[in-house]
Amino acid sequence: MSTPSTLLKLGGGEFGTVNWSNCALVLIDFQNEYVDGAMPLGELGASATANARLLLDKARQDSIPVFHIAHHGQDNDNVFDPLSSKVNIVDSLQPLDSEETIVKMHPNAFYDTPLQELIKSAGKQQIVFAGFMSHMCVSSSVRVAFDLGFESFVCHDACATRDLPDVKGDVIKADAVHNAAMAALQDRFAALVTTDKLVNG
Repeated sequence: MSTPSTLLKLGGGEFGTVNWSNCALVLIDFQNEYVDGAMPLGELGASATANARLLLDKARQDSIPVFHIAHHGQDNDNVFDPLSSKVNIVDSLQPLDSEETIVKMHPNAFYDTPLQELIKSAGKQQIVFAGFMSHMCVSSSVRVAFDLGFESFVCHDACATRDLPDVKGDVIKADAVHNAAMAALQDRFAALVTTDKLVNG
């Protein structure tokens, strides 16, 4: 059996490398809903959040533009109620006054938000993504970033997701959902990188 390859490699291409001077950091949905709300991500979420903090420290140290994304539902939604504290960004990743916080109402962080324009106005061509959930808002946003012409890097150990039911109702464990989502992005849309490589080179 042949060794699997990405679509990018099959086409003769390869991903570039992160150039922090040409980069923006986008932190997606690090919100209380995933800590003590309807969708707690447990240890996987806590580990991803700790790594996101390292990315945030690196960005602040090097004056890299940071964009915090926060999902809001409708007033009567059971999740991401904009009138509850569950939509608040977690304490360890609280934005500075100088950092943009963008509210979205769809999985794609670019849809009906100023994110694209803000990154372009900052003069950046690359985006480092981290956040929740790997298969949902992270995946949706990264795919759209590709369509918009950005070069994307997903810090895979600063992302997490939850268990999902398969078509038969059986459980697909969170780590399997995460790994599949990351593999799908790596196939063509974004390079996968670790926190350590991004922070320490």
